[in-house]
Amino acid sequence: MSGKLAARAGLQAGTVATFIAAGGFANETSSKDSHCEEQRPPPTPSPATISKEGRVFRALRKETTLREAGGSRPAKGGPSILRRSNTKAELAKLRAMEHEMLLRWERDEDGWRELPARAWPSYQPKPEELDGMKAKASEHGCNTAGEEKDDVCAEILFNIATTLVFYSVDPEKGFQQYQELAYQGHVDSMVACGIILVEGFGIEPDPKTGIEWLRLAVLLDSAQACYELGTCLYTGIDGVMEEDPEGAFALFREAADKDHTGGLYMAADCLVEGEGTTQNVASAIPLFYRAAERGHRYSRQRIRELLNKQEDQS
Repeated sequence: MSGKLAARAGLQAGTVATFIAAGGFANETSSKDSHCEEQRPPPTPSPATISKEGRVFRALRKETTLREAGGSRPAKGGPSILRRSNTKAELAKLRAMEHEMLLRWERDEDGWRELPARAWPSYQPKPEELDGMKAKASEHGCNTAGEEKDDVCAEILFNIATTLVFYSVDPEKGFQQYQELAYQGHVDSMVACGIILVEGFGIEPDPKTGIEWLRLAVLLDSAQACYELGTCLYTGIDGVMEEDPEGAFALFREAADKDHTGGLYMAADCLVEGEGTTQNVASAIPLFYRAAERGHRYSRQRIRELLNKQEDQS
C-alpha cells in the first residue's frame, strides 16, 4: 500500500499495516490478478425461523428496495402512540408546503430522461468522449505505467476507466486501470474495484476481494463504499457473506450522514420496515425528504404515499 494512501486517509502507516494483518489485502504483486486473503465474515444475528415462502418474499422485497434506491419491532402501548404522534408532526411539516413542493417536483420530473445503468459514478463519460480524454491524459503525462498519479491524472484516468467498464467498451482494461489507481490510494477507484468484483461487471466475479476493497474504502471515509457494503450486508452474498440487517442499517445510516442519496433512501426504508433497527416512521420522513429534494424519484413517491395515507386516515 503506498504512502500516498495513508496520507490521503489521514492514517498512519501502522494503521494500514494493522488492516492488512487483520485480514485485508495480501502482499501486492504486479499481476493484474492480485487477490486478497479470504476475509473473516462479519458477525451476523441468529437466523429467524421463517418459512421458505417468507424468505423468498423478503429477498424479493429487498431486491425491489435496492432497485428503488440506486430488528426489533415497535413495542405495543405507550411508545407506539408516541411514534404515531411524532410521525404526524413530521408529516405536518411537509403538509405546510405540500402544494408548492409537489408542483415543483412535477415540473422537475417533466424534464427527466432515461438514467444510466448505475447512478454511480455520477459522471459517466460517453464512448465518443474517449479519444478526447486519452489525448488529455497524454498531454498531462498520465500514461506512464506504475507511477503514482497526481489528482488531475487520477481524475482523467478514472473517467476513462468508467467509460470502458460501464459502457462495456473494454471492461477488463477499465478494471485494470481502476485497480492501478486503487493501489495508489484513489478511494473512488477502490469503490469501483469493489463494485466490479462483487457484481462481476464485465469480468469474472470475485466477491471476497471486492468486499475487501469496499471495507478499505469505508475506512477511508467513502460514502459510496458505505452504501455499497451496506447493500452486500442487506442482501447477503451466497457462500461469502450472510445477511446482517443491523450491519446494513449502520452503513446506510453512515452513508446518509454523509448526504449520500441512496443511503438516505435505504436508511429511511429500514426505519419504516424495522429492518435492522427499531421501526420509526417519524425518523424516516426527514431522510426521505432530503433524498427527494436531491431528485430521488422513489423517495418522492414514498413522501406522496405517506401524505396520502395520512389523509385517508384523517
